[in-house]
Amino acid sequence: MMGPTYQPSTIAILKHLQQHGPLTVDEFGKLKHIGTTAPGVRVASMVKRGTVARVDMSRPARYAITKRGVEAVNAVANGQGNLVPRTLIPVAQTPAVVPTAQLLPAPACRASVESYKAPELRPFDGRPGAMDAFALPSRMGKSLQYRDGRTEAAA
Repeated sequence: MMGPTYQPSTIAILKHLQQHGPLTVDEFGKLKHIGTTAPGVRVASMVKRGTVARVDMSRPARYAITKRGVEAVNAVANGQGNLVPRTLIPVAQTPAVVPTAQLLPAPACRASVESYKAPELRPFDGRPGAMDAFALPSRMGKSLQYRDGRTEAAA
């Protein structure tokens, strides 16, 4: 039975940490080995797995390789650990696609179309006289201002 499985990018990051020392999350993002995973997510995953740990309480946080991380690098180098394959192998064949020209649309239900009048879709009439106040002017000082732009002197 083989040992644990690691992504090639994880092993590359661990080797970088082993050679160059602790890195911040931003510095993880600048590595070419990071792949498509967000740097913060990658670091959190590696911390959870125990391959990296926070060095001190500095800001921004710096992470270094742990004993477990060194063991992972050595296990992969010695053939005792597995690397996840870079290419995906199809597990099952995809089903055949049915041509859409042979499919017929579902028949419409005429009973609901003829009996329902949809009153909620008619234009809103409102309460009679509710908008009459908008025809009246507003007093601005000694003048009356109408909404259409007219101005009259107030009495």
